[in-house]
Amino acid sequence: MRAGIAAGLIVVAAALRAQQGQPGPERPPAAIAQLAAKAAAAREADNLPEALKLYRQAVTLAPKWAEGWWYLGTMQYDKDQYAGCRDAFRQFVAINAKIVPAFSLLGLCEFQTKEFPKSLAHLEKAIAMGLPEGEDLTRVTMYHAALLHAKAQNFERALRLCAMVTRFAPNDAGIIAVMGIAQLRRPVFPQEVAVEDREMVMMLGRAFGYQSERRVAEAIAAYEEVVGKYPNVSSIHYAFGTVLLTTSPERGAEMLIAELKITPNHIPALVSLAAYYLKRGMGPDGLPYAERAAKAGPRDFAARATYGRLLVETEKLAKGILELEAARTLAPDSPEVRFSLGSAYGKAGRTAEANREKAEFARLKKLFNPSGGQETH
Repeated sequence: MRAGIAAGLIVVAAALRAQQGQPGPERPPAAIAQLAAKAAAAREADNLPEALKLYRQAVTLAPKWAEGWWYLGTMQYDKDQYAGCRDAFRQFVAINAKIVPAFSLLGLCEFQTKEFPKSLAHLEKAIAMGLPEGEDLTRVTMYHAALLHAKAQNFERALRLCAMVTRFAPNDAGIIAVMGIAQLRRPVFPQEVAVEDREMVMMLGRAFGYQSERRVAEAIAAYEEVVGKYPNVSSIHYAFGTVLLTTSPERGAEMLIAELKITPNHIPALVSLAAYYLKRGMGPDGLPYAERAAKAGPRDFAARATYGRLLVETEKLAKGILELEAARTLAPDSPEVRFSLGSAYGKAGRTAEANREKAEFARLKKLFNPSGGQETH
């Protein structure tokens, strides 16, 4: 996924100049003007060893020269010298934290040096700051962030990132592999997938790709094929069930129940099934599944929140509030949890706390959904 990065680097260099109000490259400090000119000439002549030597001398003499660090980083990235690239971009972002793709490149270098937590933090920072849609650098950033989320068992975030990428890279084998891995809920990189499982991973990834593109009929057909070929593999029935819940809810619930026969404590399946009954006003039917989910995943905020909502729905108000409070502790930035807790406090006559939670819900909803469109959780 390296091939398209060069275009992104050109965009960033232009952005750096535009931000500083300059029509051309950043003017280096006077003390190193001649050295910087020699470095630029060597770089433009594609004499990278000489350019690297001169840029290193320049930033040693003028450590606040951002563009020097920028070129030192990008040239080392181009030569697969990831440790040096990483160090250069760490200096760059310390000077200028507004150039978004710099965080992408820093995170990509840290991925190569196997500093995975730092890599993920910087890749996510770039995504949060706003990368241009459709650019190769954006695609590569999201792909590597998805890889790291899947490895860290943040499967839903991995799938969301992949769904964003498939809009402009629908047939990318790497993205398809990550989607399959995340659907199977296995914390591995694609190269770590067992040979005998690779076909299954790709089939499941393609099915989710159709799902994310809202090609529902094709998604259902693809999931049918995977379930038929691998009927006893954990998480496949759950993945299929999530699609069916939107088109054929009763069959979707049946698929979730089939998943629980294979993996009795499959937390997402338990939560989804509990939510299915909650949505239909069948709280007593959903409560056992929610309780199982909360016990199996005490640190899973969705499990605790769903259990809390069902307890409130079935008139077990005090216990329901405790579960919702636990969910709030686990996910303080979830608007849905805040709304549910505010409603529960209101039912309990705890007006001040209800108002506080409703105000926080409104703040979070505006923060995460400023356009006012339909919110997703």
